[in-house]
Order: sequence, then structure tokens, then C-alpha cells
Amino acid sequence: MATASLRCVRPPSVAVGRAASTAWRLHASSSAAASSETTPPLRLHPTKKLPPRVQHVIPETAGSLLQMLPKLIAGEPRVDETSVSQLVAIGAVYYAEKPPPRDLIGVRRELRPKRVTDENLFCEKGSYLRVHVHPKRGPETNSIDWRSRVLDQGTDWVVVDKPPGFSVNPTVDNAVECAAFQVARALIETPETENTSNETHKAQSWTNGSPLKVLHRLDVFTSGILMFARGNTGFAKHFHEALRTRRVHKTYRCVTCTKPKLGIMEHWTAPEELGAGVSGPRRHCMFPSAENQAPWSGNLQELEVTEGNGRKRCVLIVTRVESLCEETLVPAVRDAAPRDAKLYESRVELITGRTHQIRAQFAQVGAPLLGDVLYGGSSLASSINEDEGDCDSRSLESSKHDDEGDSRRLDEQKNGRQPVQPPRVLDDGDFLCLQSASMRVEVSFASEPLSGSETHETDGRTWHAGEPWWRR
Repeated sequence: MATASLRCVRPPSVAVGRAASTAWRLHASSSAAASSETTPPLRLHPTKKLPPRVQHVIPETAGSLLQMLPKLIAGEPRVDETSVSQLVAIGAVYYAEKPPPRDLIGVRRELRPKRVTDENLFCEKGSYLRVHVHPKRGPETNSIDWRSRVLDQGTDWVVVDKPPGFSVNPTVDNAVECAAFQVARALIETPETENTSNETHKAQSWTNGSPLKVLHRLDVFTSGILMFARGNTGFAKHFHEALRTRRVHKTYRCVTCTKPKLGIMEHWTAPEELGAGVSGPRRHCMFPSAENQAPWSGNLQELEVTEGNGRKRCVLIVTRVESLCEETLVPAVRDAAPRDAKLYESRVELITGRTHQIRAQFAQVGAPLLGDVLYGGSSLASSINEDEGDCDSRSLESSKHDDEGDSRRLDEQKNGRQPVQPPRVLDDGDFLCLQSASMRVEVSFASEPLSGSETHETDGRTWHAGEPWWRR
């Protein structure tokens, strides 16, 4: 007879985003073994998208994770031992000796569930398992030569030219398909391990290596310079101190259909507040300085000021703007521009580093970035996917309903007008013309000691990304 289990479920009245209760509510559930074994088992196919599915399990009896989970997880597609091995390898299974409170705020880190590293983990009776049965995939990471993306490295640091479309950090349900893991794996791979079969060498398992430590962020769709720390040295602390004292200088490239002005661009930012009856993705709004607010004087301390309404100062400098020739662009980018319109590539020195700062500030002055559908830019998804022969289910489904819209958009483009599209978060298939082009770490001044830390070999060095993806 199948073993019964206890599964944690959310009370119907509690919202998924934040639970009011601090404890799990338990109820008995029948075993997943009752599911028909004639149905195909779950396999983490790299290109098949499955809806989010998370199972919270408290086993009634002790046992091996590999043998226990197939009996405890209900639903289709069913989970078997191979499924469990794949889920552990990708970092989608968590374990704690005791069920944690529903809201983890204030819970000590050592008491929180941790990723399982061994598929044969022995699970105690009354322990807790969280299984992300349908992890979000990023299979394209496996097609990149990450070793060739490493620009420079030392014993405790690595600088990478990240391609667009890839997550920097491990996600809660996928610790493998991200830049941090892939670069770490590329740095330790040898020809022997690359040629070993998957049956004997699990290079894709996050348990076989330690991801690099992410020191700063780039959005998934932003390409360019990215610094990682490796090992357990003090470099991460050193770099964070350099960020805090604004000794890390970054420049970006971006493409717009409108020519921005050269010079300082200054706004005040706050997350968008969606009013009653208004829906849509949250963006970062930019507001011009009030009449009684003096413009930024160049004093770095002024950048730390937060207004009484919670707004923070955002400053960047447009140092260069040039018209792009069609011959220098990949066809998809060239074709996405309005007919007879010019495209402009700007060089931007980022003074503050707020979330979505360049994207939001350029949109505020009427020059949204090409591909930035969240802030009013023209989409590049359809044109690039068509060029690459991409006929995924989303594009096929949308084409059934877009014949009329296509002719309207074509007329608008012929007249030099871009169709107005509702804002949406960038998703698979989107492309954004934004690159972190260079990064320099300044040497600390004698009058500004680094809290007793010594100078590092990265101080005084500059790294440059390659040609942006939108150029031929």
C-alpha cells in the first residue's frame, strides 16, 4: 500500500505573495504512487515550458530522498527517480530538518531550507521538502562558449563579457542555467571532462561545483562587463567597498530612435504606484527636479540624498551620440526602426546605479531604448526571431490573431510612426539594445582608506566589452 504523506498547502484566504499566517497548515494527502504509471514521467526537457509548480512536503516516515519523493509528489506529469535526480542536479529541491515558518523574514539563515546536494539524502520523519517541480529553464546557456567570454581573471576574481538574454544569478529553482554557474564550470573544465558522456560525468549538476559570487548585477537582457568573485577571499568585500565609495566607473552603450542630448541627465526616481483600477507591470518612474531643488553639483555626497517622499536622485552623463549606418547593423535591428528614421547609439557614463536607470531616464526624455517594451521602446522580438527561423508556439499562436494588426502596423511604419504597445516585462524572445561597455576600478585615495583593506590587483584597471550584439 502506498505510504501516506502530509503536504503543506496555503489557506484559501491567504495570498500567495505574502502569507498572514506564520505556520504551515497540514493535511493528509494520498500518495502520488496512486497516479497511473502508464503516463509519461516528468523530464526536464530544455525547451518545453511547463507552468510553475511547487510542492511542499512533510514526510510521515524517514527515508531516502530518491526513493521517497516519487511516492509523495502527486500530479501530472508524474515524478519518478530520474525526475528527482534531474531536479536535484538543477538545484530545484530544498530540505530543512523542521518545517520553516511561512514567512521567512527574521528567520536565521541556518534554519532556512537549503538546496539539496545529494539525491540520496536521508530525510527524517517530520522534516520539510520544497520541490520546484517545473523549474524555469534557460537552456541557451549551454550553447555559449563561456570560456571565450572570460576577458580577464585572477586568483579571486573573474571579468566576463556576458551575452544578452542570460540570468547572472542562480534563481530559486535553477542554479545551473545562469552566468555564475556556467562561467565557473568553464574555468574548471578540461578536454577530458568535456568529452565524457552524461552517464558518467554530471557537469551540468550544480552540486559538482561552486558558482562564482555575483558582485553586481546586469539585467537578463543587458550584455557586457560583469565582475565575479571566486573562492572565499576578501575580494568581494573589497569590491563592494569600491562600489560604496563610487570608485567603480561604468559606461554603457544603447540604441534609440530619438537622438538624446549630450550632457548630464538628472531625475528623481521612485517605483511606479499603480492606482485603483490600473494594472500592468511595475516600472521605475523618473521625475524632473523640483524648482527648489538645485541641480547636482558634482559632489558625490549629494547622490545619497533621499527626499521625504522617498525619491532618490538619478544622474548619468551622455558623453557621445552617433548616427548608425544601416550597413553596420544586424538586419533585425535595422528593420525594426521606423521607415526613413535614424538610429542613434549613445555612450553613457553611469553616475548613480539605480534599478533600470538608463532605461527609465531615456524613456522619460522621449528616447526609449530599442527593444525596451517595458518603457515604450519598439519590440525586436518578432523581427529577430523571424531572422533566426524561430517558429515557437507563442509566435504561431499570436499570428492567428494578428493579420489585421500586421497591416495596421505596416501602415504606421510606412508613415514613420511606431505602434503604441502596452508596457510589458521583457520575456524569452525579447532583445534589448543596452550594453555595459566598460568598467574601471579607481585606486583609492590616501585620504579615503578602504576600511583598512589593502590595494587589490584590480585597482586601476579597465575592461572593455566587445562589439555590441546589434552591430555586424
